[in-house]
Amino acid sequence: MPWDPITAEVLDLAQALIRIPSVSTLPAPRYDQVARAGRLLRDYLDRHGLVTRWLDDGRTPALFAFFPGQEKPQVLWLGHFDVVNPEPDDRQFEPHIEGDYLWGRGAADMKTVVATLAVWMAHRRRQGPPYPSFGALLIGNEEEGETFPVGTPHALAWLRRQGGEPAFYIAGERTEETGTQPYGALCTHSRGASRLYFEAHGTRDHSGIATGRDLVAQLVDAYHATQRLARQHFTLNAADGWSTQVRFPFFLVGEEGLYNITADRGVLGVEVRSIPEDDMGPFVAALEAYAQQAGLHLVAESVTDGVAIDPANPYFRALQAAVEEAWGRPAALCRKKPASSIRYAPRDRGIVWGQSGWGPHRADERHYIPSIRPYYDALEAYARRLVPSASPPGG
Repeated sequence: MPWDPITAEVLDLAQALIRIPSVSTLPAPRYDQVARAGRLLRDYLDRHGLVTRWLDDGRTPALFAFFPGQEKPQVLWLGHFDVVNPEPDDRQFEPHIEGDYLWGRGAADMKTVVATLAVWMAHRRRQGPPYPSFGALLIGNEEEGETFPVGTPHALAWLRRQGGEPAFYIAGERTEETGTQPYGALCTHSRGASRLYFEAHGTRDHSGIATGRDLVAQLVDAYHATQRLARQHFTLNAADGWSTQVRFPFFLVGEEGLYNITADRGVLGVEVRSIPEDDMGPFVAALEAYAQQAGLHLVAESVTDGVAIDPANPYFRALQAAVEEAWGRPAALCRKKPASSIRYAPRDRGIVWGQSGWGPHRADERHYIPSIRPYYDALEAYARRLVPSASPPGG
């Protein structure tokens, strides 16, 4: 199917990104390829006259992109160029178009929308000043959880050290989850994602005479205690489905097939995806108190609360108006269950707004191509409201 020139340009860049196996997750991360994908984007943006800052202080890099003179933007768009491992194999890094869909690992999550953003910034730079107060942060470890540099929290800390503090954040993850509609909603509420684990320690001993603690029993007790405390602190069930989710992604004690030696270490993972109405602080404090009493060690790798935009935020209101102008229809609102980088933004300043895709992390991952151009057009309408002026953006 022939696409309009803008969509075709986005598809070319998206496919170039998909061909790079930029896997950041276990069991087989490819950090060199993550950096390669970041460099492709940096080179593209540099070539089109954007101002870029390359942060490479860890296993994966991050990239800031700004318009000239707008290095401290009021609006910051958040995205990532890393992916999870392919399913079933590296053939998923061979993108192809079938009808209205672009197939490939990262097509929906989220290389196509990153390509859209990059192409729009290049086109807007070519139009010349005045430029909008708009920038982008693209990272390489979102799928890993951003717990090591350079993830969103580390990059935002760098921006603040330069004197920048955006008033509004947009995470560009897909917000039309069926992969059948051209318009992504504005998700005003988004769940956080916290990762913790209990650690139990014992002594390797002959199982026939050992008198030490049973690490399995300790961690099973911790599993039940976590569920009990979650019921006390969180909204776990709601009629509309908007609730906090608690899961236990791993439980490891001992070695398979080794019966006559007791384990000296065990771990139980806890993942909490909390709605902004539920505060993680008291729950984590309760888990720490329990761990101390039970002789366990609690490690909080990452603790983030959910995000809910202040509806009076003028930059959010301006985006609503821009979407309505570009699409000829009111902007639909939603609440985002999968966590995104927006959880690292100030709790009342961020939304998730993206395009349409299906099957992130699945073998049938694909992006709905007709959602590309409406997103581009809405960005263009939004930019007109962000150029320097005497009136507030929502006016």
